[in-house]
Amino acid sequence: MRIAFFLLFILFSFSAHSQKNIEATKSNEKIILDGLQNEAIWIAAAVASDFSQTRPKPGEQASHKTEVKIIYDDYALYISAICYDTPEHVSKTLSQRDDFNPNIDNFQVTLDTYNDDQNGFVFGVSSAGVLYDSKIYIGDESPELNMVWDAAVVRNEKGWQLEMKIPYSAIRFAKKEEQNWGINFFRHICRYREESNWNPIKPDFENRVAQCGNLKGIKGIEPPVRLAFIPYVSGYVNHFPNPDGKDLSYSYNGGMDIKYGINEAFTLDMTLVPDFGQVVFDSQVLNLSPFEIQFNENRQFFTEGTELFNKAGLFYSRRIGIQAPYSVLSTLLQPNEQLSNLPENTQLYNATKLSGRTKKGLGIGVFNGLTAPQYATAINLDSATSRTIKTTPLSNYNVFVLDQNLKNNSSVTLTNTNVWREGNFYDANVTGLNTKFNNKSNNYYVSTNAALSQKIYTTNTSVGHNFGVEAGKQKGTFIYNASYFEESNTYDPNDLGYNANNNKRSVFGSFGHRIFEPFWKLNHINTSIDFSYNRLYFPNVYTSTFISANTYLSNKKFHWAGFNVDVTPTERHDYFESRTTGAFFIRPKFINVGGWLSTNYQKKFAFDVGGNYFFIKANNWQDYSYRAGIRVMATDKLLINYNWDQSFIFGERGFAVAFGTPVQTTNAIVFGIRNRVDFVNTLNFSYTLTNRMGLSFRMRHYRSAIQYSSFYDLQSNGRLVENNLTGLDSDGESAYNTNFNAFTIDMVYRWVFLPGSEINVVWKNAIFSSDKKYAESYLTNLQSTFAYDQLNSFSIKVLYWLDYLSIKPKKK
Repeated sequence: MRIAFFLLFILFSFSAHSQKNIEATKSNEKIILDGLQNEAIWIAAAVASDFSQTRPKPGEQASHKTEVKIIYDDYALYISAICYDTPEHVSKTLSQRDDFNPNIDNFQVTLDTYNDDQNGFVFGVSSAGVLYDSKIYIGDESPELNMVWDAAVVRNEKGWQLEMKIPYSAIRFAKKEEQNWGINFFRHICRYREESNWNPIKPDFENRVAQCGNLKGIKGIEPPVRLAFIPYVSGYVNHFPNPDGKDLSYSYNGGMDIKYGINEAFTLDMTLVPDFGQVVFDSQVLNLSPFEIQFNENRQFFTEGTELFNKAGLFYSRRIGIQAPYSVLSTLLQPNEQLSNLPENTQLYNATKLSGRTKKGLGIGVFNGLTAPQYATAINLDSATSRTIKTTPLSNYNVFVLDQNLKNNSSVTLTNTNVWREGNFYDANVTGLNTKFNNKSNNYYVSTNAALSQKIYTTNTSVGHNFGVEAGKQKGTFIYNASYFEESNTYDPNDLGYNANNNKRSVFGSFGHRIFEPFWKLNHINTSIDFSYNRLYFPNVYTSTFISANTYLSNKKFHWAGFNVDVTPTERHDYFESRTTGAFFIRPKFINVGGWLSTNYQKKFAFDVGGNYFFIKANNWQDYSYRAGIRVMATDKLLINYNWDQSFIFGERGFAVAFGTPVQTTNAIVFGIRNRVDFVNTLNFSYTLTNRMGLSFRMRHYRSAIQYSSFYDLQSNGRLVENNLTGLDSDGESAYNTNFNAFTIDMVYRWVFLPGSEINVVWKNAIFSSDKKYAESYLTNLQSTFAYDQLNSFSIKVLYWLDYLSIKPKKK
């Protein structure tokens, strides 16, 4: 009844946003892309101007004039803009493609080619000629999408001006006589941190696509044949010291990506024999938690154009091409066996994506990937014999999505993921339904999500579910929401998704206050208070309560700062730390106080600092951290970032994670008191030679030193009682203390020699070590780390974009 009353109430709210219109002019002459408006057709084209600010002064007129014109022919859309400014103040800063940092003046256009207010394309160019493109959708943007188009820029006495050429093959639109597209223009003036738009954008409404104007006058164009072949060749030289002296290995690879527009709306993407050897290293950490760590996806095929597959949060693409979970592998072992020579990755034979949206707003996505079987060695610890076992069978991964756009930026999404494995391995299936309904003004919303997971074994099927509902206000100065979420103890989407832990119920509420207009010495301030009450799903028992308050703000000098306070008013019952079903550990109350400061990135020199301190209601348990970074724009081509993060946890109580085999054994659940010190030291620099060529370097050193002081048995009441375990192994060393280091370097030279075609030269270096030198100082530890074996990889990869339209025979 309450939800029904809420829905009836919000239906009475209504507000419409204004929309400007611009006419495109048809051109029959060749347009030379030079940044100038030399062709006569530009004179007759309609002008879009009168930009208004979104930041820092919402609604006010832009500080500098911008004039935009649009023409089109049978093959492409052309956009020209004059960005008036004082010539000496126009930014000359270069950057990598898709990296518009705050030091860059830039111009962008948003195209909503289906006029559905929910999905669109963004094309941008900086005052130094650097390109940016992305897929944009409600509340988010995906810059991983690299489309084939071009732009030219000139700087002159007017300021700077540009021309864009966007081929119709780079976008999708309906096949009809006259097009009606949503469009908006955006300009960023870096020295003022000013963002302005042609059609006004309200800063309290995240959906930029729904706030576009209208592009009229495009008639008689046909969606072209969208077919491109992107072959690649690559070569690798790897060096890793081996006892047999064979420390160099060589490999050569070749394959192809294919992009095919099945019709004007749907595109098929295929990768055949892919090569991901140049992907950057993961940011490895030492994991003492009972939960799996989630890493970012860096493989371009799995980041580009996958927003439809990720909408429900059920697709974690890194499942494709990695080893099966250890919980699965352990079922393959006989008593007293352990795995050895376990491959980190599996060979991906091919992957295919089909996605698009119909005229009626139905988005359809199909993803499929096929991976090769993998093998490892099972060693019997008693007899020292070994056998080869299949750890991962031939596996097929599939994702299917239906996403229907509704009025008022509402939507209904059905997602299915399934994994089929050859032989006696289990199969998996997950089906989810997500809805979001907004009222006409988009002020209020109600959203739901539900999912059903199935693990299908030869003799039985394990079924689990989750369900959630949320309602709230999302626009205006005051925003708020309330939600309920539950997840059964048998819900498991992790064969093709990521879920850190299941078995939970949560009631959540949030209230926020936002001021977007400048006042006093501030430009913007955002404050929120959140509350959550948590239980297990089964058994239905209390676990925790959290209250948090957050504030972040910017002043008129464009410095940013934030503050947070987190409180647990009760002891928490942690049912996961023990790694044993039904056993819980009582965690003490705490208050966490934190803050951060980030100075104006538009300056040549900027810095970031921050820290947190936990006031924990337990004897001798301390937890605090700090972070500091400097950012130096050394020249218009060179950007340097250095960050130092350090955290200290002393007297922490937690499950005793063994890194060796202790001599003493016990049937109890063993916890320990430990000290942990973590360091993360990161250096990044980017040197951009031209707007099509650049060099990037990233060095990261992570260290985690763990030392246990005593051990305890976990009691049935969640408390700890000290035991007599020493924690020593057969060599007299602690089986629990460790000193873990991960040192990685990624250095990439990239040259985009033609649109869509590039050469990448990559050097990768890695050292991963684990020893007992936890007491060493940082510098001594770093020297010790360099004594370990290193992996060095040098590779060259060449991709070439072959567009069918450019190679097909011309009609006579």
